[in-house]
Amino acid sequence: MLTRLPTALELSVREFAALRDITIRSFAPISQFAAPDRERLLQLGLVQRGMGGLMPTPAGRMAARL
Repeated sequence: MLTRLPTALELSVREFAALRDITIRSFAPISQFAAPDRERLLQLGLVQRGMGGLMPTPAGRMAARL
């Protein structure tokens, strides 16, 4: 559960790049990202699964802009 918004410094470069890519597109195929990166973003509540892809959550949109 997300108790606070993670900053860009708490994400790896690849995780932050993936989050920005998902946020810019609003939807990205799940297979496009490395499993560890997407699982961490899912665990942090920054993205959610849907229809075979990943979509940013409101928290994910805010974190991508920081």
